[in-house]
Amino acid sequence: MYQFIHRKMLSAPAQGITEKIAYKLLKTVYNLIAKTNDPLVNFRCGGATLKIPFSHNLPFILKAHAQYASNLGRLAKYVQATYSDLTLIDIGANIGDSVFFLKNEIDCPILCIEGDDYFLGILQQNISQFSNVSVEKAYVGQANQKISKEIVRKDGTAHLVDSTGSVPIMSLTSILQKHPKFALAKMLKIDTDGFDCLIIRGAIDFLERAKPIVFFEYDPYFLSEQSDDGISIFEDLKEIGYKAAIVYDNFGDYLLSLQLEQKDLLEELHCYLSGRQGLFYADICVFHAEDIDLFRTIRCQEMAFAKNLKNKSKTNAIS
Repeated sequence: MYQFIHRKMLSAPAQGITEKIAYKLLKTVYNLIAKTNDPLVNFRCGGATLKIPFSHNLPFILKAHAQYASNLGRLAKYVQATYSDLTLIDIGANIGDSVFFLKNEIDCPILCIEGDDYFLGILQQNISQFSNVSVEKAYVGQANQKISKEIVRKDGTAHLVDSTGSVPIMSLTSILQKHPKFALAKMLKIDTDGFDCLIIRGAIDFLERAKPIVFFEYDPYFLSEQSDDGISIFEDLKEIGYKAAIVYDNFGDYLLSLQLEQKDLLEELHCYLSGRQGLFYADICVFHAEDIDLFRTIRCQEMAFAKNLKNKSKTNAIS
């Protein structure tokens, strides 16, 4: 029954009055199940089947934005073309959806780091379909410490908010001591609803050593919840040799490329993303100076990909 309701919710809304009324009733039932039970259902994604919570937003985001998260897989494919021994770290792995997008494009060892027990259990089920995927249970931050937070889950994600509770945090450096295979990982993906810049600052030694391509969420709203100004991270990265960035919106669409020395442009981007209450943000991929040729190659490839999508959209609109 749950699978049927979930599948019907993903189907196109009907146009007739009777059908619209039926859809409204279906949505009421869906919301009730999502709030009270939230069972796991199957969702076909990236050539494989994911177990996802009934309330998870991923299927609905993909329905509205077909390119969502596909940029991560393409980026990893470009990186692996240069670094054939690529290993990748996924911080904030959630239910393993990023692994699906990645494994749809490449085959490389991936370390998934997830702190929430509920999502960790689903993650372990989902990644069992793949080889070369390791898991570490941890919330990642700037240093090993306990912070006064509690876990809040909503719409398929979990984030930490201020509380009298206590949550243990680990630095990436400490985690990598347990997973030496990833000590020189050439790609790092971070999606942690506001802890992203703190994690980067706590992993400076790793970044200086491995010089990975870093793909991270940049959301001034969630960053401010952790008393993080956000924008200073680009100066921190520049000081250790990072040179350039490619910026996407949170639906996976290419926005722009820039040099980290372009402070005015970074300030304008930060201003544009501010005040949006977490509903609109950017994913930013930064490159070390040693990978500037790779940056230029990826920029050209992604520009071509974006132009091709727009041309297809125009063709479909005309037909």
